[in-house]
Amino acid sequence: MLAGSHIPLLDVLAVTNDARASEQLQVALNGDYVVHEISDTPDQFIRASSALKRDILVIVKDAIDLTYLEQIRSFIQKSPTPVMIFVKADPDRLAPIAIRYGITSFIVAGFEASRVPTLIEVTLERFKLHEALRNEVLKSQEELATRKVIERAKGLLMEKKNLNEQEAYRSLRELAMRQSKPLKEVAETLILYSDILP
Repeated sequence: MLAGSHIPLLDVLAVTNDARASEQLQVALNGDYVVHEISDTPDQFIRASSALKRDILVIVKDAIDLTYLEQIRSFIQKSPTPVMIFVKADPDRLAPIAIRYGITSFIVAGFEASRVPTLIEVTLERFKLHEALRNEVLKSQEELATRKVIERAKGLLMEKKNLNEQEAYRSLRELAMRQSKPLKEVAETLILYSDILP
């Protein structure tokens, strides 16, 4: 961080039972980050993670298992957070699963305190890019779902009211304007009550 800058300190949630690693993290991150240490008991750290302010979750362990990863996945699904995991070994080859579960960075046999600040920056940037892509996908899915609902409602109006496509769409829009509701909501209501349409 540049001297004299007004960039707020980042909050790092450090999860480890390794006293040496904990001490090294505190030294390496001193000045640029606020480090909150919590226990490596999964239930406890998930509860603490939910309650504490955090910009990134940094986990340092000898190894992890699938159950541990599933607990982290459950946590970040409810509260999206960049997660960086350091393990001494990965005997079960869980690294690919960790990435699929939403872990932002998974580093095997690579914990060196001096590298952590740079790795945090990379992890945060990767998380931002991933979130932007995820939001774009969700937006596209929502737009597609909206188009499908409107097309279905138009089809019902064309069938029941003997309208052409343009007339059906105009009818939907006018109904939405009269009710001050989104077009999709009006289309969904129309579909819901299609059986009683005259």
